[in-house]
Amino acid sequence: MGESKRYSSKYALNSKVYCGCCGAIFKRRTWNSNNPSKKVVWQCKTYVNEGKVACDTKSVDEQVLHSAFVRLFNRMYENKKRLIKTLKANIESALSSRVEQKSLLDIEGKMQQLKSDLKGLVNLKLRNQIDESVYDEETNRFSSELNELRQQMLILKEKEDQKEKIKERVDEIIQVLSSRQDILEQFDDNLFNALVEKIAILSPAHFVFTLKNGMSIDEILD
Repeated sequence: MGESKRYSSKYALNSKVYCGCCGAIFKRRTWNSNNPSKKVVWQCKTYVNEGKVACDTKSVDEQVLHSAFVRLFNRMYENKKRLIKTLKANIESALSSRVEQKSLLDIEGKMQQLKSDLKGLVNLKLRNQIDESVYDEETNRFSSELNELRQQMLILKEKEDQKEKIKERVDEIIQVLSSRQDILEQFDDNLFNALVEKIAILSPAHFVFTLKNGMSIDEILD
């Protein structure tokens, strides 16, 4: 783990570059490492391990990826007012949706009713006022419905949690853009890690950057 953390810290692109063809992660490699013409590239793991028969995606120069991010960031910076407005509008729209909240309340109401019905069954059983087979059948039915409702509630709560995480990431992107005073001259590890979730390599000159909030932006080099 220690080695992994040091590697991730040293190379900002690590674990963030993926093949647009087969979906495998890209690995960092150094060509001609023992002479002055050495070159650092990123290659598809499938290509490295299995050859171009399995995946023929070409390698990408690390400096090209760095340059692509610089271009991407500068486009975002130059259009930051419009971009920030769009980001805020999107997140406000998502958070204003009350469908999940209403559904949660509906589920909670149904669960309370089922629990009350189960309690009523138990009382009937204790007073010997219900047939054993009917009691077992109804108990199983109520328990099954309760389990299903718990699963539905879990899914809805996970969606709510995901919304909050996206909001935090959008706020971070807005903060980064708002605090920046000038365009980017060279690759910056901190900015990259703050903004980018992953990069999909479609070709050596066509990349898709996915930002931390899920927004995807194409960067095509000339």
